[in-house]
Formats: sequence, C-alpha cells, structure tokens
Amino acid sequence: MLSQLKAVWNWLPVILRAIILGFVLLEFGSIVTFLPLLGNLKFHPEIPWAFPITLVVLAGYGAYFSGWGPPAATREARKRLARASLPSARIWCVAIPAMAFGIIALIALRLLLPSLLPVSAPSIPISFSSLPLPSIIGALVSIAIIASVTEELAFRGYMQKPMEDAYGIVPAVLIVGVMFWAAHLDHGITVTHLPFQMSASIALGLLAYLTRSLVPAMIAHGAGDLLLVPAYFFREPEFVWRALSAHPIWEGVASTFPERVQIVCGAMSPKHIFASAPFQIFAILAWVFLLSTMLTVFAFVHLVRTTRPKIGHKDNDLPITAA
Repeated sequence: MLSQLKAVWNWLPVILRAIILGFVLLEFGSIVTFLPLLGNLKFHPEIPWAFPITLVVLAGYGAYFSGWGPPAATREARKRLARASLPSARIWCVAIPAMAFGIIALIALRLLLPSLLPVSAPSIPISFSSLPLPSIIGALVSIAIIASVTEELAFRGYMQKPMEDAYGIVPAVLIVGVMFWAAHLDHGITVTHLPFQMSASIALGLLAYLTRSLVPAMIAHGAGDLLLVPAYFFREPEFVWRALSAHPIWEGVASTFPERVQIVCGAMSPKHIFASAPFQIFAILAWVFLLSTMLTVFAFVHLVRTTRPKIGHKDNDLPITAA
C-alpha cells in the first residue's frame, strides 16, 4: 500500500506535489501553533502564559520541518525544502535594506488599496478587548510570529522551492503568490486583495530565493504583521484604520476607467500632502509607496548583484519525491 501511494505521489506533476505539501504544512502548523493561544483565551486570560509555550511549539515545528528528527530518510529533503541555512554577514548587509524598504512599500500599498479598489475592511472574529495589556501584547506578537514561521515554511519553503527547481524562479513566485492569496480567502479576502497578496508573496519569495534562507523572509513577514495587526484587532492607530476602511476615491464620482484614473492622478498631486484636504492621507500614502517601491527595487538589484554567483545553483539535495 505504501509503495502504491509513493508511486501515485511520484506520478503527480511537481506543481501539484508542491501545492499539496505547502497547504498540508500550513494547515498542520496553524492548528498546532494556535492551540496555546486559544487555550489562553479560555483559561486564565489575565496571564499571558501562551506566549512562551507558543515559542516552544513553533521552535519544535520549525526545527522538525527544517531537517531535525526522524525519519533519517527525509531529513535532507526537509532541510532543502525549508532552506535551512543562515545568510552570511555580507548577505545580511544587503538584504536588510531590501527588507526594510519592502515592508514600508507593502504596508503603504495595503493602506492605499481601499482608496483605489473596493477592498473590505479587516474583520477579525477574535476579540482581545477585555484582556489586560500584557496578554494583548503577548497575543499579538504570537499571531505575528505564528504567521511568519508557518506561512514562510509552507509557501516560500515547501511550495516554492520545488517549483523553483522544476520551472524557474519567475513561474514559482507567481504560482505561489496566487496560492498565498487563495489561502487567505477564509479571512474575508476577495479578489481586490490580490494585488497586495501577490506583491507581498513575490517580494518574500525573491528574498528567500536570493538569500537562500527563509530567515530574512520570516523576519520581514513578522515585522509587517506586527505593524498591521493592532489596526486589525483594535482599529488603532486611527489614521491606519481610516485608510483600511476607506472607500475608493472615485466612488460615486466617476463611472469610466479613464475618469477614475484622472481622479486618482489628481489626488496624488503633492499639493495635497501639505493641505488639510480630503486627499491628504491618500497623497501621503501614494508618495510613500512610490518612493519606497523605487528604493526596494534598487535594494533588490543590489541583492541580486551580491548573490549572483549563487543564483541558479542547484542544491545537491534529495528530490521532492523523498519528502
């Protein structure tokens, strides 16, 4: 029976095996790592006891799927799929600017998007409003770390790495980007969220590919989530929530696409940045996004030049069929 299942698995194309592996890893990781936090909400929520336990569970989860533990037959495959390595100091020096500017650009895009497209405001079913401050901080940090570890291992590791080897980096990041968006559909995400989800996934995928490690992507993912989750749960800071819950600036004013483009371009005028006008926040976000995106591109180009000898290098690891 086991040999038959293995034969069927090997018969599947790489794209299907990679997607299945990624989603299985994501579901398992999400369930296991969220259990302490859910338990903390029911038992002694006044004490943030779930935070240290969550870190221990995540450490075990990450270590196992990065190559630690039995069986020995899959150890090398797990290590390869998880990109279980740390960048050198030289790579860190050029990766950190790409991470920093990328986080700014992606957050600006997330806040800007509702003013461009009909994007629904975040709706979180869990309430932390009755918890004391230490428990709230512990819960928010736990959520950000859980997402960064489980999603990077699943998407930029087990899903993207096999497709990189089989199809190349461009098809890999595009396919994973769509899967990353699809995985969030149960969180109120719709097709209008696709530009943000795709942009974030592509940036994180390139970061993992160029550094040959998931650690920079995990750090960038966690930092971005930490900056947004307070607004998701508590609608604070107020200007962030206003941006997240905004309506398209062309709504009720323009009906055709050229008219909408004209309104958007006019609202981006630098004069709105310094005037107390309806378009002030939009103009600020638009220019922050444009400038940080340019800096992100320059930083990634520098990262490509630094890591160029390693790009396209084939790891001498086990194929995906061994996982």
